[in-house]
Amino acid sequence: MRMLLSGCLAVVVLAVVVIGGAMYFGYRAMGPMYDAANGLVDQARAMREASGEVEDTDAYTPPASGELTADQVTRLLAVHGRVRDAMGPRWADIRARVSALESRGRGEGAAFTLADLREVFAELGTLPIEARRAHVAALNAERFSQSEYRWVQLRAYEAAGIEVAAAVDWRALEAAVAEGAERVGVRVPAVPAPDIPEANRALVKPHLAALRDWLPLTVLGM
Repeated sequence: MRMLLSGCLAVVVLAVVVIGGAMYFGYRAMGPMYDAANGLVDQARAMREASGEVEDTDAYTPPASGELTADQVTRLLAVHGRVRDAMGPRWADIRARVSALESRGRGEGAAFTLADLREVFAELGTLPIEARRAHVAALNAERFSQSEYRWVQLRAYEAAGIEVAAAVDWRALEAAVAEGAERVGVRVPAVPAPDIPEANRALVKPHLAALRDWLPLTVLGM
């Protein structure tokens, strides 16, 4: 009987050691994935919270004509300039890295995956969050609400004949990471609207290079 109990105890101890080892090595293997997911949630939350600092929260009512004003185009470009100035030498880095992500969102059926975004944030660290905060400060300085800025920017790119990748929905991204979903569903919208006012084309024509330079940042909601 004593030998039987000793044998059972040895089996139990061996099982605990094996299971413990499996859990340890399993954590060693999966830990980086969990850490990456948690880090992405934190970054998505920080981006969303930064967006909440926009002072003008009114919904913008666009004109029936769909026409931009010279003041709106000037303010749009001023926002871009303020962010570039705030980021300094880091501007070129964030633009280059996000440009690769923006390119992936093009083409029929294209969408960013969590892996795409994890890769970008892993490379850039907190740089996108800093850029978003600089962007919000620029919106406030140029008296833009988020909705007016979005409308002006989309109309400007339409007039320039450039398709803009849809911005990441940071709240949806948090939920997607939490659920373990692989696709974020950020897609390039349909081709520009066919009825583009000639006034808009005339306003943006001198600024085509500047708009193209900023294009990758639209992915991050800027």
